[in-house]
Amino acid sequence: MIKTILVPTSGYDTDESVFATALGVARPLGAHLNFYHLRLSACEAAVRSPHIQYCAGSTISDALHTLGQRDEQLSARALKHFEEFCAHHRIEVSSAPTDGPKVSAQFSEETDHADSRFPFHARHSDLVVLGRRKNVDLMPYDLIELLLVGSGRPIIVAPERSPANVTDTIVVGWKETPEAARSLGAAMPLLKLAHRVILVSIAEDGDSLPDSLDQLARQLLWHGIRTESRVLAAKSEPAPVQLRGAARDAGAGLLVIGGYGHTSLRESVFGGVTRALIEHAECPVFLMH
Repeated sequence: MIKTILVPTSGYDTDESVFATALGVARPLGAHLNFYHLRLSACEAAVRSPHIQYCAGSTISDALHTLGQRDEQLSARALKHFEEFCAHHRIEVSSAPTDGPKVSAQFSEETDHADSRFPFHARHSDLVVLGRRKNVDLMPYDLIELLLVGSGRPIIVAPERSPANVTDTIVVGWKETPEAARSLGAAMPLLKLAHRVILVSIAEDGDSLPDSLDQLARQLLWHGIRTESRVLAAKSEPAPVQLRGAARDAGAGLLVIGGYGHTSLRESVFGGVTRALIEHAECPVFLMH
């Protein structure tokens, strides 16, 4: 069951696709959206700003003043984005459960300690929806990895543009790994909503993929989920290109994956298939560690 969704809010234009993706997931589930903005004090922002170390004398004071103004502006814009989004989509603003299966939302913000605050709030949510890493807001560059490792919750990484319908068609990129199995289990509430679920695997030497996908299809059928299966032949194209192509060809609104490539999560997310899909897939990517 997915009833609470954490939506980190930057105050930048990237909020638009993140908000749309979060709403695309929340609406059919009647879930609550917690829009969360983390402010940075001038001192912590300075630590995260590489050019500050080259300042001296009065330029340090000027730089700290600029960072403080920037924080004020981002906080105001984050709140404005939230208010306009809720007004446009007629979302009830509430911090407590509402009557009936409808979307509700709230806005909250705190200051500093990103490395501990984000995982804390993620652990107390059912799902996290965030954007691709940009680092323009001076948040941790490895925030996606931080949440995957530190929260124990699934995340969805929104693309530059969110699809019109996130749960209409879902592609599951399957590999015989614990990470893929955990992602599949966490995505079950969304798979049950989908009109079409496509299981996709890439053949590798020694793999018995048809048997694997047949078993997976039988497992999902017990949950009332009918699926299609596709085995992609191993070829010169990299695996992420093939999976992105399969999702694009199917018109998928969501791609569910586990950690592919190396056993180390850091290598898997930032050096292999998973990293490429997170950064370049045309649709939102759902994954769990």
